[in-house]
Amino acid sequence: MHGKLGSLVLLLTIVGFGTGTARATDDSVKGAARALSNEAKRDFDAGRFEEAGRKFQRAYEVAKVPTLALWAARSLAKHGQLVAASELYRQATRLTANDLWVGNAQQQAQEDAGKELAELQPRIPVLRVRVEGAAANDVTLTIDGAMIASALFGIDLPADPGWRRVVGKCGDESSEQTVYLREGDHKEAVVKFSARPVAQAANPAVVPMAAVPMAAAQPVAPAGAEGPSAQTLTTPTPAQAISSGGAQQTWGWIAVSVGAAGLIMGGVTGIVVLSDSSLRNSCPNGVCTSTVSKSKVDNYNLMRTLSTAGLIVGGVGAAVGVTLLLWTPRHETDSRAALWLGPGSLALKGTF
Repeated sequence: MHGKLGSLVLLLTIVGFGTGTARATDDSVKGAARALSNEAKRDFDAGRFEEAGRKFQRAYEVAKVPTLALWAARSLAKHGQLVAASELYRQATRLTANDLWVGNAQQQAQEDAGKELAELQPRIPVLRVRVEGAAANDVTLTIDGAMIASALFGIDLPADPGWRRVVGKCGDESSEQTVYLREGDHKEAVVKFSARPVAQAANPAVVPMAAVPMAAAQPVAPAGAEGPSAQTLTTPTPAQAISSGGAQQTWGWIAVSVGAAGLIMGGVTGIVVLSDSSLRNSCPNGVCTSTVSKSKVDNYNLMRTLSTAGLIVGGVGAAVGVTLLLWTPRHETDSRAALWLGPGSLALKGTF
């Protein structure tokens, strides 16, 4: 593929190893790299690209120069290892000069690496792996045995052409997919798991009810319950019940007092209206004659309104108060009450 130009570049590299312009790199290291690169070049020319790539990479580990990275990348690309080849091309373009750089050979190798990388990239297949039925953090995923971080799930990953084996494991369950990739393909592999039940806390030890104080015997919220649903399972303690009952009793007595005041006011004003027979006779069916003064009519209507309103408010207040008192939670005692209502009087008797 690269013919005489490739042989010339490699020859310049070997010559560079043997020059005496700098002695920072040990002579034995240069000799080893030179021998490996010569063997690798023979393998490459013979079409043994896997062997050539392995030897060029070993030589590159000893001597970090662009020419060796370039030839290692070429060998890997010929063998179908496009992802590794692209990485070596990139490394070749990023190397900085050292004591092994002689003439323009290394600079030319960097330029060639950049061009060949641009040609290679569209050929590299892309594989995206998606996980279903399990949380990404609970899944161990490998592609051809290489571990893939959970952060890369659902991300386009460069892959080599050929059959790719995707294996996912979640607990005791495993899922496997095989995908065939051609150069330039963009494919997706879906690793599916069955729905996993939510883990539940172990059942607490059974304790006889007789050994549990009544104040402590409360329903237990299910594991993982949150918010108001968990709180509603809590049984009020006797102290809480007493406190709630005391508040209800207080409001009950207040309502009874308001009701009593309303009934008294309604009764008194009603008596006043009924006692004024002259005005009542002058206003049959609520219509007054012209002999009655306007002030007396206004006073009459006001007293009637107050009487009606007082009786209504009194009746409602008394009913609400008695209801609250009768339904107040009791603690070890029973409550009984009775209500007497008479003209101008209200009485409530009972034990609470």
